[in-house]
Amino acid sequence: MKAKRSWQVAGQFLFGVALVAGLGMGVLRLVPQREPPPGWLTIRPPKDVMALLELQDTIWSGGREGVAVLDRTTGQLLHWIEADVKLEYVTSLATDGKRIWVGHQKGLSLFADGVWKTSPAHDSLPSRPVLALYYSPDSGLWVGTRDGLVNLGDGKTTLYTTADGLASDAVSVLFQDSRGRLWAGGGFATQDGLSMLDGGQWTAHSTEDGLFHGMVNAILEAPEGSLWFGTGFSSRGGATRYDGEHWTSLTVSDGLAGGKVRSLFLDRDGALWFGSEYNGIARLDDGRWQILTPKEGLAGWEVKTMLQDADGTLWLGTENGLTRLDPAIWCPAPGRDAASEETANERRQP
Repeated sequence: MKAKRSWQVAGQFLFGVALVAGLGMGVLRLVPQREPPPGWLTIRPPKDVMALLELQDTIWSGGREGVAVLDRTTGQLLHWIEADVKLEYVTSLATDGKRIWVGHQKGLSLFADGVWKTSPAHDSLPSRPVLALYYSPDSGLWVGTRDGLVNLGDGKTTLYTTADGLASDAVSVLFQDSRGRLWAGGGFATQDGLSMLDGGQWTAHSTEDGLFHGMVNAILEAPEGSLWFGTGFSSRGGATRYDGEHWTSLTVSDGLAGGKVRSLFLDRDGALWFGSEYNGIARLDDGRWQILTPKEGLAGWEVKTMLQDADGTLWLGTENGLTRLDPAIWCPAPGRDAASEETANERRQP
């Protein structure tokens, strides 16, 4: 009965997410899109992009349709990955330089020595789908699922749940900071979901500690060592910064493109990027904000992931394709004070 109720709750939650997202995206797509400006390239397919990985001269793009392999210098679609199972709803990609792991709806797939092998649920994982992946040279592969966090290292499989100190069994984002601490965020369920593993001990954090919202969707470390957490659900949320002692948050009123922060990225120029669920992406550089949406040339409204490759090219994955920004041509427009921007209201959730 407990398992049945768990599936019912998960089903209701996912239905609600799909309904809210569908209504929001339907309204936003009524806004006409411009042709991408010089230096911008829109790539479709892939249509839906949830994970990006650079491998030599290629970019691997994972999403609802599977894994697409693109030419890194041109953005041309080379081929789709064919594994031992059909890859669908790919959430995450990871590599140690030799092996490649793909997290998806049906479990965890490994590509090694030219062969694909998929581990379904109840093999090495407590459940499927796989929600997050992170590879650490020190501790091996970490796999986030709906029913716990799995560590595959030293030939062992270790499962962590709330009984071990996790804030939430559902782990949908993973990050290891410069001090070797592993952070696990839960953006899958409405319960608070931020945990930190340090020296074998888990510590849970919530809104009572300073998180703006209990659902954690992205984690990033700034050069000075502070940590950023993208939080929120639907149109509510923000970006929370933690310097080890104090928690502070940014919201739409501070300059974010939208309430829920879906993704985080730090580019090589030191600018912070905050991807939203419905309103494009905000770039913060030296205290100045810039908002990019489909009206400026972005492929879609929901920015799920971002990557900067070896040449400095920026790749932004959205629900409606990839945007590729050529660093030799594209240059950010002069920053604007979001508080005085005349179009500030246009960036808010309709």
